[in-house]
Amino acid sequence: MADQLLSPDRAAVQTESRPLRLLFVKDSLQWPRSSGHDVHCFNMMRALSQLGHEVGLLTASDPVPEAVAGLPLCLRRVFPSAGDVVEGPEPILSRLQEKFRSYWGIDPQRIRAVGRAAADMAADAVVVVGLNVLPYLGAVKDRLRIWYAADEWFWHHASQVKLLKPGTWREMRQAVLKGLYERAYSSLLDRVWVVTDADRRAMRWVAGVRGVDVLPNGVDSEHFRPIDVSQQERSCAFWGRLDFGPNVQALEWFCARIWPRVRREHPDARFTVYGFQPTPPVRALTGRDGIELVPDLPDLRNEVARHAVVVLPFVSGGGIKNKLLEAAGMGKAVVCSPAAWNGLRNPTESHMILARTPGEWVRGLSELWADPARRAAAGEGARRWVLEHHSWEAAARDAVAGLEKSLRAPGR
Repeated sequence: MADQLLSPDRAAVQTESRPLRLLFVKDSLQWPRSSGHDVHCFNMMRALSQLGHEVGLLTASDPVPEAVAGLPLCLRRVFPSAGDVVEGPEPILSRLQEKFRSYWGIDPQRIRAVGRAAADMAADAVVVVGLNVLPYLGAVKDRLRIWYAADEWFWHHASQVKLLKPGTWREMRQAVLKGLYERAYSSLLDRVWVVTDADRRAMRWVAGVRGVDVLPNGVDSEHFRPIDVSQQERSCAFWGRLDFGPNVQALEWFCARIWPRVRREHPDARFTVYGFQPTPPVRALTGRDGIELVPDLPDLRNEVARHAVVVLPFVSGGGIKNKLLEAAGMGKAVVCSPAAWNGLRNPTESHMILARTPGEWVRGLSELWADPARRAAAGEGARRWVLEHHSWEAAARDAVAGLEKSLRAPGR
């Protein structure tokens, strides 16, 4: 098992109480950060470190240097290879928990490796990040067990079900499956981290977990900052993982319901879609009527900056849209649907145009395209709003408050 114990190299920042030692467990930490879980995990670890806490990381493979740049990890370890035997705590799982362990294909040796790493690090808490990660908590003894879920998964799938679209009905099966999974592992969870109040309500109702902390996403405002380039007239952009259900549904709805009306009023309008792993349904939407697909671009900031407006036409999904916070950080004018405002703090102060009907979408885009000064003011207002209301430091402080509450609980 590869193992690195690293000495932190940072200016010490005093915390209000003693520094905590937190082991994060994630199957992979990818670069570029194309998934929400990669964004959440990296930024939360960095924010906690900047507050003076000790952070370790256990993954299935060693991340590339870019994926962990800026993280002063006190422990960095990878899971054992297939066939390796780990000397660690024996996993203790119920019959139903064992069924889900088998369903996800989690090697019991990896579960032991989590318990071993937590003990070696003397961690106060183990934070598992992602969807299929709850079995990893089965060998964690005498320390807090945290699931960084971000979205509540029953609601994530149920929101995509459309009664008049049979192709979406399979999402209900996934919703039930994920709900049973959450409920099965609730006994192993001291706290769950989600990003919206709606996700907290769903997590309490579906999984029965009481210790649920709402940690709204932040944005790296230095990375996502305004870029002074000329903008293409009557252009708009969207980006995200293009194999992710809510993103695909957003594009299908926008291209079918909104874009034809926009093109009738603005025949030269251009819409560019950026993202990783485009599925056939997404590819079928592009290549005509001014719609272009640019797949797998490692850094999209310069490209997005050249577009006049960012569109976020979500019709499903939960959580907070990272792309909305990124657009605000870049000082972009934004037109979005009500679903894109999920979980935002004070969204009416964001200077984004909220469009509920096709007519409002066409009018919002037309007005922004026609008025460069209004676009600039909207972008400046969006950046001021995101800097004030969505920081990773604030999310990390809320996470620590929840951890300390559990550590002070009777019996600890």
